[in-house]
Amino acid sequence: MVVEKYTKAFLASLNKDEVAEAYEAIARIALVAKDPKFILIVKSPMLSVEEKLQFLSEIAEYKNEKFINFLRIILENKREDLFKEIHTSLYEKVSKYFNTYAGVVEGKVSEDMLKEIENKLTQKFNAEIRLLLKEKDINGIKVFVDILNVEVAINEDKIKSDLINDILKAI
Repeated sequence: MVVEKYTKAFLASLNKDEVAEAYEAIARIALVAKDPKFILIVKSPMLSVEEKLQFLSEIAEYKNEKFINFLRIILENKREDLFKEIHTSLYEKVSKYFNTYAGVVEGKVSEDMLKEIENKLTQKFNAEIRLLLKEKDINGIKVFVDILNVEVAINEDKIKSDLINDILKAI
C-alpha cells in the first residue's frame, strides 16, 4: 500500500518525457539494492541525507530534480528498504503507461519464430510485446508475460499428436 502511494505520486509528478528515464534510474537502484551492503549504506546513521542522495543519484545515473526529491522523501521517511518493491510497482505502471510489456520465451525457437510470437501477442493484446529468448532444452516452448498474466506452454509431443490426428481426419 505504501509503495503504491509513492509510485503513483512520483509518476504524477513526471511529464511524459521523464517517465522512461526515471524508471530506468529506479531500475538501476533496485539492481544494486539486491546487495545486502546497499541497505547498510543507505540506512547508515553515519551518512547524511545529502550523502545518501549523492550515492543514490550516482547509482541511478540520473540527476532530475523531481527524481532527487523522490529519493529524498524515501530517505527522510526511512523507506530505503522499499526500492525493489518500488521498482516492481513502477515497472507495472510504466508498462501500462506506454502499453509496452516484456516477456520471456523458454525453449528453442528461431529469431523469426520469436518475432512471429511477439507479433501475435501484440495483435491479441493490442499492446507492444517484447520477448526475450531464454534457450532451454525442453520439449516445446513456454511464453510468459507476467504483467498481462499470460503463460502459454506448447508441448512438441502435443503438436505432433494434433498434426497426426488432423492428417488422419483428412484421410
